[in-house]
Amino acid sequence: MNKWYAMLPACLLWTALAAPGLAGAADPQVRVYLDGKPIKFEVQPILDNGTTLVQFRPIFEKIGLTVGWDEATQTVTGTKDDLSIKLVIDDTDAYINERLNELELAPRLVEGNTFVPLRFVSEASGKEVTWDGKSMSVHIKSPSDSTGPGNSGGTTGGGSKPGGGDSGTKPGSGTDTTKPDKGDYTYPNGDRYTGQMVNGYPEGRGKLYNLGGKLLFDGTMSNGLPGDGHLKSYHENGQLEFDGNLRNGVRTGSGKQYTSTGSLLFDGTFSVGEREKGTLYYDNGDKYTGPFDNDKPSGAGKLVYKNGDVYEGDFFDGRREGKGTYTTIKGEKLVGDFKNNMMNGIISHYDKKGTLLSVSEFSNDVLIRKVDMGNGNTTLPNTNPSAQPDRVKLENERYDKLVNSIRDNYNQNKKQLEDQIAQIRKDNPGTYSSQAEYNKALKEAEMKQTDISSRLNSLAGDYSKAAEAAKAELNKQLTNVQTLITQIHAKGSAQQRIEALRDQLNFLRDNYNNELKRANDQHLEIIKQLK
Repeated sequence: MNKWYAMLPACLLWTALAAPGLAGAADPQVRVYLDGKPIKFEVQPILDNGTTLVQFRPIFEKIGLTVGWDEATQTVTGTKDDLSIKLVIDDTDAYINERLNELELAPRLVEGNTFVPLRFVSEASGKEVTWDGKSMSVHIKSPSDSTGPGNSGGTTGGGSKPGGGDSGTKPGSGTDTTKPDKGDYTYPNGDRYTGQMVNGYPEGRGKLYNLGGKLLFDGTMSNGLPGDGHLKSYHENGQLEFDGNLRNGVRTGSGKQYTSTGSLLFDGTFSVGEREKGTLYYDNGDKYTGPFDNDKPSGAGKLVYKNGDVYEGDFFDGRREGKGTYTTIKGEKLVGDFKNNMMNGIISHYDKKGTLLSVSEFSNDVLIRKVDMGNGNTTLPNTNPSAQPDRVKLENERYDKLVNSIRDNYNQNKKQLEDQIAQIRKDNPGTYSSQAEYNKALKEAEMKQTDISSRLNSLAGDYSKAAEAAKAELNKQLTNVQTLITQIHAKGSAQQRIEALRDQLNFLRDNYNNELKRANDQHLEIIKQLK
């Protein structure tokens, strides 16, 4: 069953906590609450360019995740029931149940502590997250249970009296606290919803658009996700992938599917997320019409080949299997048993007038015995006309091989750079999280050194016992701060090397995207010429 999140991953690619306008705040003390109770951290949360980062172990444990840490790969994991979250230090690639998501900020090591994006982890585990800019606080809320008895008068009506509803399904007698209002909501990945809202979250009739303004869904939202209505999803290159009906968050009813090149792939009906009945268009020009099972042709259907030949009969698991009739474009017919797309059993051969020409026995398309029923020897036609080499198929194979090569090369180079960053952090514990943090620490130490030197100069002509004692203490402080400055310079050197490697990662990512675009554009042009 293809749930909504399997069809439109864009709506679930949650990013880190965004708090616009706070990038320049000085030493913000961010507080984090789970269901109204504060979460204690050994090291204070970090607010970096509007993204809140927190120690991973306290937040993972509080939201019920089993914590895992792989020192060799610098990988953080959190698991619970059927949920798996995986993050890697200094890597913006994160995984929810092995599905790739891109983070705005990568997890990092700060003075030996692992920090992770708070919103991503919380929402991936099903929590609701809100930001209060006035109090500089993050509020994490567990989803409420709306199915139990007496839930504020039930799910369809409000109730000011406890137990006003019947097992959470009938309206109560009080005020309706779930009455929808109209409004707008922007998901962390940029998708935008406009329509009915309940408690500030999409619920009821509305429309959902992606970041580029394309319509994704028009219908009824449920718990912030599309429920019943009309759905559109898109390939990574922006081409329309699906256009059809959704019911209970699953493709159900009429719909169309398209290839990444814009060609019609399927036109028919869906049931609980899978093809039910309709026409499937193959990239080699063949066309199947009939029922489906597990998204593959199964049952009594019709296959029209590109050369005009037709097979009508039984299908199983996408193949001709069972009783069937193969009719050539010239009108000849082969009637009998098929298995795994091949003649397998007794096959009767007729001419276009319906005259029986021969009866043959086949095993996996191999002729065992043939009896001619008329005058002279007859030749049976080929029943696999599409088995010949197809130029479109060859181009698709070339394109897939090229894309895999580009991706493998990118991943290999990316890992090398990330390994270098991890090694620098390992060799230089306490490395600053950013150049700004380094500059801040250095400035504070230098200001302290200047202040101590100024005090010593003011006591230069004073030889009293009190002055001598004060100068001794100040000289000790001066030595300590000079040692600190030396240490800061050493950490700053490591930080500069990390920043340089990060720049290389950004360049590598941009080059990777450009290579993919060139390969895709070339592929589309070749396919266009071949068709």
